[in-house]
Amino acid sequence: MEDSSSSQQAPSASGRKKAACAECRQQKMRCDGDVSAVDPPACSRCHRLKIPCVFSAPFRRTHKRKRLEELEQEASALKNQLLSASPAASANGSHSREAPRLPQPRLPQEVDLQNPPTLTIRRTYQNESSNTNSPTLSRAIEGLELVPGIIDDCFSLYFRHYHSMLPILDPDTTPNTLYQDSPFLFWLVISIGCRRYTRLPTLLQGLALPVTQLALQSVIVRINPIARMKGLILLVTWPFPSGPFYRDPCYVLGGTLLHMAMQCGLHVPTFSQDFAKRYHTLPEQEPVRRAELWAYVVITYQRTCSGSAQANLVSLELYNEQPQLKALLEMLPTTIRVQFQISDIITRAQKALLGLGLHSMTPQQERAMDALLKGFGIELDRLDDLASSIWDRLYIQIARQDLIVMYFYKSATTLDVQSSISIFEVTSKSLEMIRDLDKDYNLHRTCTRFLLTNTILSLSSLARILKGPFADYLDHTRGFNLFDAGVKFAQSCSVQRGDYGERGSLFADQLWKSTKAFRNPDGSINITLRVRNRLSGGPLHDVVRCWREEFTDLENMHSTSGLAIEAENHSSGSAGLDTTLDSGSICTGTSYNVSAAPELFLNNEIWGDLGLGLTDSWDMAGSSVGWMA
Repeated sequence: MEDSSSSQQAPSASGRKKAACAECRQQKMRCDGDVSAVDPPACSRCHRLKIPCVFSAPFRRTHKRKRLEELEQEASALKNQLLSASPAASANGSHSREAPRLPQPRLPQEVDLQNPPTLTIRRTYQNESSNTNSPTLSRAIEGLELVPGIIDDCFSLYFRHYHSMLPILDPDTTPNTLYQDSPFLFWLVISIGCRRYTRLPTLLQGLALPVTQLALQSVIVRINPIARMKGLILLVTWPFPSGPFYRDPCYVLGGTLLHMAMQCGLHVPTFSQDFAKRYHTLPEQEPVRRAELWAYVVITYQRTCSGSAQANLVSLELYNEQPQLKALLEMLPTTIRVQFQISDIITRAQKALLGLGLHSMTPQQERAMDALLKGFGIELDRLDDLASSIWDRLYIQIARQDLIVMYFYKSATTLDVQSSISIFEVTSKSLEMIRDLDKDYNLHRTCTRFLLTNTILSLSSLARILKGPFADYLDHTRGFNLFDAGVKFAQSCSVQRGDYGERGSLFADQLWKSTKAFRNPDGSINITLRVRNRLSGGPLHDVVRCWREEFTDLENMHSTSGLAIEAENHSSGSAGLDTTLDSGSICTGTSYNVSAAPELFLNNEIWGDLGLGLTDSWDMAGSSVGWMA
């Protein structure tokens, strides 16, 4: 008995070990089952867990992680079959049995919300090869996998709505081909296409960080620079929604884009081989294609500088005036040539105005500024005859606004009635064109950062001039209606809660209701600028400064829900100043009330979109500035 018990409890190395069931062997647990019985009962562990107790001689332990990965892959494959909306997959008969088909990609407002697609989280990347005729493959980035149906929808939305505003890609390119050529450009198309993808509203937010990291990595990648530059152009034009914890990188990426283009020799497209490691014979149309991409780079960089209220000080005219490049630029479509000339005019105007010394101008300098603005305005007027579309005329009008708001840099004694009327007319015309384009083409759905920034600049300038000393000489009804339309447009451009469009509309609403904006401490009107180093963005940044002093200063903080504009020294024509834009009129008919919105979006951290400082303090005491010693 003692020997038998000892042998069961501690069998010798040479003795035969007791057999265990498959489940206990898998888990490496002690098994008390008896395999020698004719009909062995379940062991105590299997009996407790109510699972089959199987004694099998040929046993191979399954690796848990491997098994989990196999299950994930199997589940992903099944979901791909069920959710794939690719017509090519059905046409080619990629599955042995016909899977349920989803409707073709449609406009966001037509998408069925009953069966929204899902995202699959994976830790592996797919490297399957693909070709033009193969069905769209699933793609993953940072553990976020998109099934073919979502990819096809986003590509369709991009080329249907956004491509016409910036046609730098081939609309016949398939997702598989674009991914093989440039994953960065592929994910940019997905990110832009999903901006209003109602079937998956959180996709844009999920792509923001990984795609931005791809943009930063593209700076040091050596292959396919043309595709990487196109990706940066798209990212700067339609950046991800920024917020308190995500600073808008457009201005920095704009400079990177310009330097990448010059490093590749796009500024001298006829002699681009001088910047290549090896000499290759270029196709006949290649210099024209490079000149076109160079034009888009210059236009994008200039708009990025203007949108960030920075001067474009790069002397690109030294290259643009070369005979070889000018001949190639003449071969480009009219729209590109018009926008390219606009960029050149604004760049030269900024340099000339900075040379005057805007910070403190004498009467002679102010007269010189008048002459400069008139001369550059005449150049813009000449482009009207060349403009072939309403979009060309819109960009010309925005350029006029960039010039005309420079009158705000005059002193309080020299800013006369005529200057105020000119500012009002040009600003009103810009808002009218944006309003009409939004009505006819749903501009808010595809609005670029450049157009949205100029809309907010228009609202700031219009509020300043309507509350100024010459308000009685202006068309109040027209101004009030356009301000209301501009606020609604900015709100409708919002693609994510608390983004630039929503915050801009909230800011304009508070600005309109403020009783302290454009006022001296004694209550007198003062519309001169204190911020005098931001060129055409000065009126907007000056309003931001006034807003911060009024609404973020604890001593002056107060509620704005019931404020009304003082109507002192105004004629009967200005009686609507406190009634036209009340809390109920802003964004009427939309799903969001500006005045009822929480003020958490309007704080000191939201102005990174406007290129303000990284912090509110420039104290150098704690920083390392040993090089200054």
